[in-house]
Amino acid sequence: MTSKLQQLIRTHLLLIISIAMLLFNLSLILSLTAFNLIVWSTPENRIVYIIFFYHVSGAWLSYLSFGISLVSHILFFKYKRNIKVEKSKYQLINWNRLGTNSIIVGLFFIAFTLITGSIFYNATSGGYNNIFWQWSDARQTMTLVLFLSYLSYLIFRSMIEDKEKKAKLSSALGIVLFPTVPLSYISAIIFTSLHPLITPDSSKSGGIYWDGLKLFILFFNLIALTIFFVYVVKNLNSLDKTKDKLEEIIQKRLLEE
Repeated sequence: MTSKLQQLIRTHLLLIISIAMLLFNLSLILSLTAFNLIVWSTPENRIVYIIFFYHVSGAWLSYLSFGISLVSHILFFKYKRNIKVEKSKYQLINWNRLGTNSIIVGLFFIAFTLITGSIFYNATSGGYNNIFWQWSDARQTMTLVLFLSYLSYLIFRSMIEDKEKKAKLSSALGIVLFPTVPLSYISAIIFTSLHPLITPDSSKSGGIYWDGLKLFILFFNLIALTIFFVYVVKNLNSLDKTKDKLEEIIQKRLLEE
């Protein structure tokens, strides 16, 4: 029983650490908020502001996920040139697998960002007038475009049966879609947007003032979600490897029969 428990802990160690950090961070935010150590611009919406810590972290993690997918897809084509080398074949599969799984996790984070962002701004900015969506908001609209773009990647990939063709075309599409990531970020800067920007200057209007304490909590939360990201991608890769091995075994048995 003890050995099984130890094995379970080792297998899910990253998940345990990330959940523990998130719970600690949440309790820290609630405690500091309760004692008014974190000063908000609108105290009556103090609890709603807690969402923003997770909203920002989710957005950053989605950008990280799509960034890793870009690098993975580029490396896929790099190793594809040396496909005759056995080591390159193995790396080729791994890079394509990592790129796809990073997009899967990135879609989860970007969906989370869209939901929490709508809740936050509807409750605090007053600009939405109890409407959770405005197409005139450049950041919100471009984030939706980002989500739909990478969702189309998974749909497109699922429609191709040939594995080699699937890997090649999906990797190319993953590279082509990446510009939607920086465009989503800078849209609030270069276009009209209700999205406030984080600023260390308390006298600056149109932004959310964040002091050192808030930034510490934000980065702590970001670390926890990054660990969670690594855990999920690692397990998705393991599942894909197991699936590929099972398919090979089935094909061999079919040939033998």
